[in-house]
Amino acid sequence: MRGVPVPPRGAWALLGVAVCATLRLAAQEPRATAPRAHAGPAPTFVGRVLDAATLRPVAGAEVLVIAGRDTVRVRAGEVGEWRAPARGVGPWRVRVRFPGYAPLTLGAAEAPATFEHRLAPAALALDAVVVSSARREQRLKDAVATIELISRRDLEATAAPDIAAVLAEQTGIQLDGGVPAGAGLQLQGLGSQRVLILLDGQPLGGRLNGTFDVSRLPTSMLERIEVVKGPQSTLYGTDAMGGVINLVTRKAGASEGAGTLSLLGGSVGRRDATVDGTGRRGRFAWSADGGLRLLDLVPGRADDGQTFANRGHAQGRAEWRPDSGVTVFASGFGMGEAQRYLTGQLFRFADNRQYAGRAGVTWQRGNHRIQPLVHWTQFTHLSRAALGPQPVADSGARDRQTLAELELTYNGPNPLGMLDAGLEVRQDAIRADRVPGARSLDQAEPYAQLTMVRGTLSVVPGMRATFNRQWGRFLTPRVAVLWRPLEPLAVRGNWGTGFRAPDFKELYLEFVNPSVGYAVRGNPDLRPETSRNVSLGLEWAQDVWFARVNGFRNTFRDFIETGAQDALGTFTYGNVARGTTSGADAEAGYAHGAWRAEVGWSWLSARDASTGRPLLNRPPQSGRALLAWARGGWRTSATVIHTGATPIARDPIAGGLVERTPFTRTDLRLAKVIGRTTWQAGLDNAFDAQLGQDWPGFTGRVWYAGASWTVGRR
Repeated sequence: MRGVPVPPRGAWALLGVAVCATLRLAAQEPRATAPRAHAGPAPTFVGRVLDAATLRPVAGAEVLVIAGRDTVRVRAGEVGEWRAPARGVGPWRVRVRFPGYAPLTLGAAEAPATFEHRLAPAALALDAVVVSSARREQRLKDAVATIELISRRDLEATAAPDIAAVLAEQTGIQLDGGVPAGAGLQLQGLGSQRVLILLDGQPLGGRLNGTFDVSRLPTSMLERIEVVKGPQSTLYGTDAMGGVINLVTRKAGASEGAGTLSLLGGSVGRRDATVDGTGRRGRFAWSADGGLRLLDLVPGRADDGQTFANRGHAQGRAEWRPDSGVTVFASGFGMGEAQRYLTGQLFRFADNRQYAGRAGVTWQRGNHRIQPLVHWTQFTHLSRAALGPQPVADSGARDRQTLAELELTYNGPNPLGMLDAGLEVRQDAIRADRVPGARSLDQAEPYAQLTMVRGTLSVVPGMRATFNRQWGRFLTPRVAVLWRPLEPLAVRGNWGTGFRAPDFKELYLEFVNPSVGYAVRGNPDLRPETSRNVSLGLEWAQDVWFARVNGFRNTFRDFIETGAQDALGTFTYGNVARGTTSGADAEAGYAHGAWRAEVGWSWLSARDASTGRPLLNRPPQSGRALLAWARGGWRTSATVIHTGATPIARDPIAGGLVERTPFTRTDLRLAKVIGRTTWQAGLDNAFDAQLGQDWPGFTGRVWYAGASWTVGRR
């Protein structure tokens, strides 16, 4: 069986200690109003649950009224209200819980009373629901993989218009510029070609020269972002060698009826307008989002003269539940983009269209879940050049990529544990000017992983088998372990494999540049790239603070690059590169009352095995720090992001490395909630730190301001 990876020799030990310094912050505990006697014929507790920062209701919060061994459990309603009978004999205690917030326990009350609870965010939301680690819903604390979770609250706090701007502020994630433009991402030293972008768990097509430009995707339609670092090919197949970014859209029918209009403007021509809505009627629920984003910058380009990137998008989601165990669902997403930028004396133009849709049925019976679905995504690209600021209408290079997939998944218990299994049948197709003819690739991929829990230990083996008509078959095994010797302490270990299948241009490209005297050709005999990963992580998390460190080592081989030029001046793709990336990410955070502080640092060593030289464009060190305060509708934060000196080229004369100088930027944000309106303003790179050398994007100071209005119950 060609290309099956084997386990690494020996063991790679993680050395590192994360120390969380105790912060002395002048803040008060999340407060509740003093209880007051409740008027009414029946002895009843009444309360309302609010977000301490925004003063908005926290619908669905769990409330426990406790008197000795008697406990009454209720849920907060649409506007955060709740009522509970006073059972037992007082005094009573009231405890309020909701994922993402620190639990709040109120002192003894001698008689039924009325309360107002103000919940503050937890340091690490261990009870938050994630799906990326097992392709089913589970608590963050139960995931065997370390998941970076960016919640809807975090997205709103950044006021970022696109995914790239959000992810660039996370520990261990670096921007990876595209060719000639675009904003890709690096995870664990592996670049954008090897990081898989998912929308609601399904892959999105749309790579240009291997880079998926994440700045195309808006934040307004998202409920959360889940980032899983390290190879995830066992669950998600090709392109997941470095990890996956799962973009989870807002739920249909999150409320009976609500909508939000947001307007934002700023420097470099920023003009954003988005509108969204959600509702439900009986067994039918829906959500929708649309907007325009205009900017006088192009992602991955540092210049801001005569450039623009104008985007519009629409997204919708619908669900119908004919009974309690059946859900029929469908969703769709569309995006259009127009770019213009200068390269030398030429104006370059790019017109991009991105579409995605999925539909399926979920059957749930007890703990057993079956879900068949169909998924389709298409990306079209038109690239043109002209001497003037307007393109020639009938010119340019065209590219249309299509992916269609049928998927059947099962999640359910068996005598050994929880089984997560599925079968994917997929077809990729392309029609491009530089790829002769219409090409397609067909493959089938069964996969399974088993979660076995024994006391405080969870062991999760998994395997995916890929059968492809072009390059044959491939196996990607993985074993993950989660051990909780103490309730706050989690130890996660992983040995896993990943792969990336050769793309159409690497297989079939025919490009000739006679003016320069060279040609590039594909190679139909290419094999998949492969990687092996070992990682070990430690996490200590409680309500008010957390600390975690994760060490990793990736060994890769058969990476696809163009080889040496032959006598005819032709470059041909081959499986020629191999090397390693290793390092560690460390993070710590503290949340108390109105205050929140976080700090993170990342170390990386990336080397080419054949030469022993460092891999270019990978910073050996980077870090971030956050200090935020939120209370009574006010919200403010300062974020510092540092990228260390980075090798970007090799000196052909001296033989050494040319390095990009370190770059540190500070982002400041301020917001105020007044009724149903949120006003916000911010400065990115507030101190206008300048970087004169190659950087994948604009680095100047940027300001913005705007407001959003909400109607209905959200």
